[in-house]
Amino acid sequence: MKSKINNSEHFIEGKQIYLREVRLSDVGEQYYKWLNDNEVSQFLETKFFPQSIKSIENYVSSMLCSKESVFLAIIVKENEKHIGNIKIGPINWIHRFADVSLVIGDKKSWGKGFGSEAIKLVVEYSFKKLNLHRLSAGIYSNNVGSIKAFEKAGFKEEGIKKSIRFFNGSYIDEKIFGIVKE
Repeated sequence: MKSKINNSEHFIEGKQIYLREVRLSDVGEQYYKWLNDNEVSQFLETKFFPQSIKSIENYVSSMLCSKESVFLAIIVKENEKHIGNIKIGPINWIHRFADVSLVIGDKKSWGKGFGSEAIKLVVEYSFKKLNLHRLSAGIYSNNVGSIKAFEKAGFKEEGIKKSIRFFNGSYIDEKIFGIVKE
């Protein structure tokens, strides 16, 4: 019988979701399908290399040991479903800044506010617990969903890196978003 995870095991609690460490037990057929689905992975750097269960396990293992990144699973509270991941990192501990990146792998969970809620939760965690000063996100200029999620979470567009991302046979811009601790 599978026991339900109680709130004391949630690393970061939100309204619709909670965040916890990504576990090796999360790596399975579902995770594998996310990273090998062209629609899900179109804005991920993993799209350029075939992903195997073993390569995903190796990545998760490396993140579990990392002092430069915090790698978290996004879990929907209503059904305890792992729908994606969010990462803070790499973290620059001297200058107190980091990048934020995420993937909502479960396409049925797109457009429901889970991404922006996860971003808001890691912003609060980064500023209050990690004592970071600034967070950034580099987003493919045609990734409307991520742009909306980061803006909804309080990030502001700061600039554009011209023609830097290879996408469907040509180069496109990357928009840089940031948020600074008040």
